[in-house]
Amino acid sequence: MNFEKAYRRTARRKPAGAKQLDDDRRTYVAPFARNLPLRAKFSSRHAHLPTLSPPNMWNNSAHFPRWSPLLLLIVLAAGVACTPARKVPPYDNGGPGRWIPLESTPLPDAALKPSIASPNLTPAEHAAKASPSATTLTTIPERPKHILALSGGGMYGAFAAGIINGWTKSQTRPEFDIVTGISTGALIGILAFLGPEYDGQMERFYTTIQRRDVYTFRSWATVPFRDSVASTAPLREIVQVAITDDVVKALAERHKKGRRLYIGTTNLDTRRFVTWDIGAIACGPDPKAAREIIGKVLIASCSLPGVFSPQPIDVEVNGKTYTELHIDGGVIAPIFLPPSVFDAAMPDPGKPIQLQPPANLYVIQAAKSYPEGGPVESKILQVLGASAATVLMAQYRREVSNLYHMSRIAGVIFHMTALSAEFPTPNNGLEFDRKEMNKLYEEGFRVGSGSTGPTWWHSPPERGAGETDPVRVGTKFKVE
Repeated sequence: MNFEKAYRRTARRKPAGAKQLDDDRRTYVAPFARNLPLRAKFSSRHAHLPTLSPPNMWNNSAHFPRWSPLLLLIVLAAGVACTPARKVPPYDNGGPGRWIPLESTPLPDAALKPSIASPNLTPAEHAAKASPSATTLTTIPERPKHILALSGGGMYGAFAAGIINGWTKSQTRPEFDIVTGISTGALIGILAFLGPEYDGQMERFYTTIQRRDVYTFRSWATVPFRDSVASTAPLREIVQVAITDDVVKALAERHKKGRRLYIGTTNLDTRRFVTWDIGAIACGPDPKAAREIIGKVLIASCSLPGVFSPQPIDVEVNGKTYTELHIDGGVIAPIFLPPSVFDAAMPDPGKPIQLQPPANLYVIQAAKSYPEGGPVESKILQVLGASAATVLMAQYRREVSNLYHMSRIAGVIFHMTALSAEFPTPNNGLEFDRKEMNKLYEEGFRVGSGSTGPTWWHSPPERGAGETDPVRVGTKFKVE
């Protein structure tokens, strides 16, 4: 999975400051011409063409009559009306009418055991209740020992990449039986799942890229007709080059050994979380089709709604082809682990507990657990910005806490690490500033390369000193 090769390829095609074609090959963007006057954006060979400076253009009533807003609304409505219809599949809600996968791969016999969701059922009762596609029985053939869950976080993924590489240097990094990833964690997850031999590519990817290697902003004039303000064409090209036939083969080999790689997306039509078994997809009969699907899933998992376009993914149901729209799985859960993993990690009641060491869950959160506090002016943008950061961090804490309690129920040892509250970071995880990403990577490497491996916490946020939410009985206080 040669991220370095892919990065160099895109760098040659799209040099800094050069005009670039976006994904529809119609709109040109000039990254470093954003703040230049309109006249300066024209080359010398276009000097004979008439130009208007922005102030005169917008203030001149000859160019924009009073009915211009109405005309603009009509044009926008026409643009929406001309959008081709998408064939939406019947909803898969997990109940009556649920979808049964047609693809399957030969796996070792899985032991029947109670589900963590239905612990009172006997194995026979659980088998009778389960559907033919029940992941509790078929997806994970062996009891996992080491489970890795990677969160989303944009450029903060450099911190998680540093931890993984530092962990390797400490010579205490285990082979992961199960890896899950969301957004940037999906990109890291594939490399971590494949093994330490891919650490170099992980480091280069998270310490050498810049924003233009991940996405480009669309022309402001086309945004009203689009589904996002930016194009991920650069990242899509990197992923297409990086997911080779050899990578698909390696993923399939590890899957057949009983290891699992899961990536999460959000289905816009059903508003539900979708877990993709990447190894099972890699085991398909057509490597080219597997490459295409894996690439689309990776892009979908990174598609922050509004900023990046939803990723269309074609599915076949009862012989008919439909198109789904998928976006960042972090919309629902910034970090996840399928319940079937906890089921598989539970001790076998038919064997002595002393002969079944507990599984380990390692949670790497590429973000802080709490937003940085500060005064907020009573203005709409500042209020919305502070509120969005608060919601996102609360979502991280809620999901990590959920994993902690599920681990206790299943007898799994919980390990967690996250970016320190004291570590200075930019406010925007979509900046992809190379200098800041190198700082994040170095911090992660420091945390991960201890003599005994990464520094872990064994309880979720809100359990540490100063993290408990205060209970107030009035409005008068004193500082201790």
